[in-house]
Amino acid sequence: MNLKIGIYIEAVKVSSKTGISRHIIGLVEALVNENSLHEYYLYYQIDLFEKETLNWLNEVPQVTLRPLRFPNKWIAEHPTLWWKYYLPLNIWKDKIDVFHGPNHFIPLSGNTAKVVTIHDLAYYYMEVHGEGLDRVLKNWTNKAMDIADKIITVSQSTADDCIKEGAPTDKVKVVYQGFEPAIILENETEQETPVKPYILYVGTIQPRKNVEYIVQSFAKVKDNIPHDLILAGAPGDSIAAVNKLISDLKIQDRVTLTGYISDERRHLLYKHADMFVYPSKYEGFGLVLLEAMSYGIPVITASNSSLMEAAGDAALYCDGTTTSSLVEAINQLSSNDKLRNKLIENGYQQIKKFTWKTCAVQMLTIYELAITERQSHKKNNN
Repeated sequence: MNLKIGIYIEAVKVSSKTGISRHIIGLVEALVNENSLHEYYLYYQIDLFEKETLNWLNEVPQVTLRPLRFPNKWIAEHPTLWWKYYLPLNIWKDKIDVFHGPNHFIPLSGNTAKVVTIHDLAYYYMEVHGEGLDRVLKNWTNKAMDIADKIITVSQSTADDCIKEGAPTDKVKVVYQGFEPAIILENETEQETPVKPYILYVGTIQPRKNVEYIVQSFAKVKDNIPHDLILAGAPGDSIAAVNKLISDLKIQDRVTLTGYISDERRHLLYKHADMFVYPSKYEGFGLVLLEAMSYGIPVITASNSSLMEAAGDAALYCDGTTTSSLVEAINQLSSNDKLRNKLIENGYQQIKKFTWKTCAVQMLTIYELAITERQSHKKNNN
């Protein structure tokens, strides 16, 4: 059947792409490529007098961009007006068959079939955005899981968390996301090749990512290895503590904090890295592990949440709490070429399991299932 599929793409508007925005871009582009018969309505908010600038996919016939004018300040101050009334009204006017909220939020009213993607429930178990905002996000996530016809998670680990928090088992479906493979840039020069080998971390500098643990471990192992440490990512709530720790440990000459990085800079950092470390305390998936593997970089990560699902047998694991665990893994990778080569080859095989095409095929099946079940429920209630 030919469907009208609505997707909320608000996160794509940001100039500095995040993991969520990359996820939405990958999914929508794969959906459009997979089925040219469905119509895709892409919804997002713009302020009353804001000039419209988003032109993503506007040349694709089956895609309709749907900017909805709504005061910016009302989104934060009166979110119910948007999620319960204004957005559902426009979905109804467009005669959408199924609406997908790919980032935890869906409309709170309307008879359209609804699908929500839950990336992780970190803010249920630890402070992520501050106590107040975490509490608000938890409340809205609970509403979304209750209202949705289908709940998509990007890992079995997150699916288990959703079920633990009360989501009906038959609602929850695991759909692994794809990832962005290594890109080729024109006009790269030898001047862009670092002189010293380095260990790379890519991600926001925030408590959940365990960056202080990386710095502490590096300080203990640095005299045994020739590597520097590069921490690449936007400053977050841990940035002050990380900077202080680097200063206290007197390792400023061996550690670089890049701040936010462009796609080009991201590519170059991956391309020349000698190993990749990502001992996060909690992840809904672990996309950066696959990115690193696609560049032929051996990976060290933590043995928790979804990270073992993402990395499989293509990584060394540390416990994420004791520095000796990460120190041992770094020492192994820096001194054992046979192990390095094995992890690199395993990584190339691991990334084949995660493609946007597979993700899109599974999502289209779930959209149809959500519509069928919504229609069946409606019929049984009449």
